[in-house]
Amino acid sequence: MTDQRDPTTSAQIERFSRYLALAAVFLAGLPTLVGLISTPPGSTYLGHQLNLDDQMVYAAWMHQAMSGRVLFENLFTTDAQPSLTFHLLFLLMGWLAKVIGIVGSMILTRLVLTYGFVRLFGKFLVELGLPVFTAKFAITMACFGGGVGYLMWERFGEAARHAPAWLAAITGGRAPIDVWQPEAFVYPSMLTNALFMASLCLIVVVLRQVWRARESWSAVPLGAIAYCALMNIHSYDALLLFMVVAVWLAGLLAAKQATLAWFARIAVIGLGAVPAAGWFLYVLARDPVFQARAATPTFSPSFAQVALGLLPSIVLAVVSLLVTKTGKGRIAGVISVVLMVVLWVALPGGTEAMQLDPVTWAVFFAAVVGTVVLAVGQDPAKTMLLSWALVAMVALYFPAMFQRKLSMGLIVPWATLAAFGLASVIERVDRSARNMVAALGLVVACASSILWLQREISFLRDDVSRTSVHSVYYSRDATRILARLSAVPGRKVVLAMPGVANADGPADFGRPIITDLNPVLSGMAGATTFAGHWSETPHYSKRRNRLTAFFLAQTPVQDQEALLAETGADYIVQPNPDAFRSVESKDGASLLADLSRFGTKVYDGSQLWLIQVRQPPTPARQAE
Repeated sequence: MTDQRDPTTSAQIERFSRYLALAAVFLAGLPTLVGLISTPPGSTYLGHQLNLDDQMVYAAWMHQAMSGRVLFENLFTTDAQPSLTFHLLFLLMGWLAKVIGIVGSMILTRLVLTYGFVRLFGKFLVELGLPVFTAKFAITMACFGGGVGYLMWERFGEAARHAPAWLAAITGGRAPIDVWQPEAFVYPSMLTNALFMASLCLIVVVLRQVWRARESWSAVPLGAIAYCALMNIHSYDALLLFMVVAVWLAGLLAAKQATLAWFARIAVIGLGAVPAAGWFLYVLARDPVFQARAATPTFSPSFAQVALGLLPSIVLAVVSLLVTKTGKGRIAGVISVVLMVVLWVALPGGTEAMQLDPVTWAVFFAAVVGTVVLAVGQDPAKTMLLSWALVAMVALYFPAMFQRKLSMGLIVPWATLAAFGLASVIERVDRSARNMVAALGLVVACASSILWLQREISFLRDDVSRTSVHSVYYSRDATRILARLSAVPGRKVVLAMPGVANADGPADFGRPIITDLNPVLSGMAGATTFAGHWSETPHYSKRRNRLTAFFLAQTPVQDQEALLAETGADYIVQPNPDAFRSVESKDGASLLADLSRFGTKVYDGSQLWLIQVRQPPTPARQAE
């Protein structure tokens, strides 16, 4: 390893990371630029194609911040709640949105953080003392690397419908995670949202300050602040980082490479999360809506899906251990392989429920600790990366319903270790041949990222979000309704018909027949919706079915009136039955009800109506 303070090496890595950061911003912003240019006249483009309903959750918080609120409520349910949510990132983005709008704030922040991550990661690798070639390969692989998902690519969903039979059998008929799980990878995160990129930036900052704390207390304040911010904006990542640093310290202590002063400084950095964690627990104890959201299952995929989604990096990372000069290091490499094989067998493809009980998970975690202790040599940097890589694999099966959310940046440590492996294999090859091998390796490892970009462009072309029930572009009617509702002060409850997907075969979708406006109404107009989001709305499936029935002609009037009274609805966004003749029964009659009898049309569009509800005061309204 070179001296981490070598100015020539540092300058080369810094320059490379700067150019790569600019390229990443361009590639992350390219679909957005295409979307803005292609927006039909009078329509609205919300700046995202991936998981648009999730984007609207963030927009709803920003909308509240724009109105002067600091503590937010969940606008995706009509349930009573104490409105205690504090989210630093979207508070700041909301303040920015007062100047450039919600969509502008979301796009700009995502791209700025994209640049910031690449630069921060490059600086971190300089701190760790990586040689120039290793660092360049690590940064590129971390930012754009993936697995072999391009061999079984899917445009929608997780099911591997187009995969070769032998490959689908390995994963239980499901696609590797580099096809569908953006937060585990950097480039898909760059395409997805500012939250993921902010989390990745904070993870790197915390680890960098932990590393710097070896020598001085001056690294502690920034590390503690970053860890507090991480706990606030994405608490799952704070848990993951805690496990990573704990295992790394165990290895260093076993090798007597950690001083008491360093340990104390790291502990103080860890205490930075206490205020945010305390507020999290306070809200969890007092907000039933937050409790319901926290209880939404997000189980991890099978280990085969995970391993294939990282395969090139895993192979080269294992090579980096097997070619190490120490016998213990080689043993650690063998144990790592055995550990992953056991996980593969223990967590077969097709599993739907939580895969590991607490005792079994603790055994795997102990195996990770043992592997890291064995691998410790004279290189604490490589030990940190190994701890991060192995802990992240096991953390995916943490015995809790949010386990899949512990996958943030999974590619980063594996890609960095892969750079060590590639460097060790080709270190004796001349420079031109070495660069050619590295380029070919990057083409293979980064092919899935190319398909992520291609998919984004295809969503723009077909005017459909990856959710399949949300459009990319919102019509003139929708734009005017959103503007009108956004101007209504205070709380307003709006009912809109859930989306009707437009299936083009069993595995693809086109522009929705009816776009689900519910999350968009909450995000862009600050409206309260009854069934707005699959995880933010308690009992979402049941409420979505009730809301769909509300708009159907065959639903009894008394049932429609009951939903209006229960929700205290102020407005209805009604699809114009004449504009949606495809939604009709076999005899040609429209399946959509005419709901204008419940109020007054305040906007009469060719596709959508906005109806202000005439409703007698309910107890809830009188209390307001």
